[in-house]
Amino acid sequence: MLYLLAELLVKKWSFFNVFHYISFRSFLAFILAFLLAVFLIPLFAKQVKKRYAGYVRKWLEHHQEKKYTPSFGGIVIIGVLVLISFLFLRLDTPYPYLASLLIISFGIIGFLDDYLKVKNGEGLTMKQKLALQFLAAFLLAFLTVKWVPIDTKLYFPFFKHWALDLGEIGYLIWFTLFLVLFSNAVNITDGLDGLAIGSSLTTFMVLAIVSYLAGNIIYAHYLYIPYVKFVGELTILAMAFLGAGLGFLWHNTYPAKIFMGDVGALAIGALIGFYGLLTKQEFLTMVAGGLFLIEFGSSLIQMGYFKLTKILTGKGKRIFAMAPLHHLLEKLGWDEPQIVVRLWIISSIFAILSLMLLKLR
Repeated sequence: MLYLLAELLVKKWSFFNVFHYISFRSFLAFILAFLLAVFLIPLFAKQVKKRYAGYVRKWLEHHQEKKYTPSFGGIVIIGVLVLISFLFLRLDTPYPYLASLLIISFGIIGFLDDYLKVKNGEGLTMKQKLALQFLAAFLLAFLTVKWVPIDTKLYFPFFKHWALDLGEIGYLIWFTLFLVLFSNAVNITDGLDGLAIGSSLTTFMVLAIVSYLAGNIIYAHYLYIPYVKFVGELTILAMAFLGAGLGFLWHNTYPAKIFMGDVGALAIGALIGFYGLLTKQEFLTMVAGGLFLIEFGSSLIQMGYFKLTKILTGKGKRIFAMAPLHHLLEKLGWDEPQIVVRLWIISSIFAILSLMLLKLR
């Protein structure tokens, strides 16, 4: 909205020309998102406590002190990102609409799961949650292919020109799976105070850079990465997430005063996948979000091994003492703050490694 408003006002006041620059709108979005999040979240937490004062959440035995901590904090993050999308992104591009639809749809799925846990003690079943996620992801995939000037090719690191064309049907399937993968990966990682949101910040730092480069035809051609028209606008939303994420982390760091819940984790994970797909840098995004995939993988291996041994022997066995990874580290005797900070460090290393892929062609 501000971009279009600046178009009208710049003829009278040249100052408004700064709103034409993605960099200026990105920094402004970062500051506004941080201020909104850091001030709104404690107010929101108070309302959640009042509304669900008698609710005691089921929690792991060694995390009983967390069962009274209010959740649903992801609602604030989603609200801030949607506001920033329509305030700072160009409204003559499809990106503010697609991004908002994405985080709202996955946020609703997460909210439904969180709300049912509050009311009944049990959320959505795994099958119900996955069905809703696949439905939302496929809708976003279809709209993206029809609306955005994006090709259906899959580009690989280390190759300048070679790409695999999936075709429209194949790309719709790939798009859907990629969104669901990251949505669940971030959700599984969200188990310790500040872990998921802090790791998301390092990932979105990379995505902010990548979206800016992919949306600039000069930089894209120089780095031999696909150029995607107007995708640089997503830099602004990535910077807004950094601001909102830091604002949330202010209150979510150990000991957390509020959790973001599935409503936040599912939406954030889907947004990470969305960036990888829209910038045509899915494999770079998998490296940048490597910690999330490790957490997801550890949980998947544990569950798969348990089911396999139950089929073969009649009694399920576990390959790890506990899963996912952060709970395994707790089992090994690490303190929660120690685990979170060290996994943040690992996430930062993955972020640096992913940026190296931009030049290795």
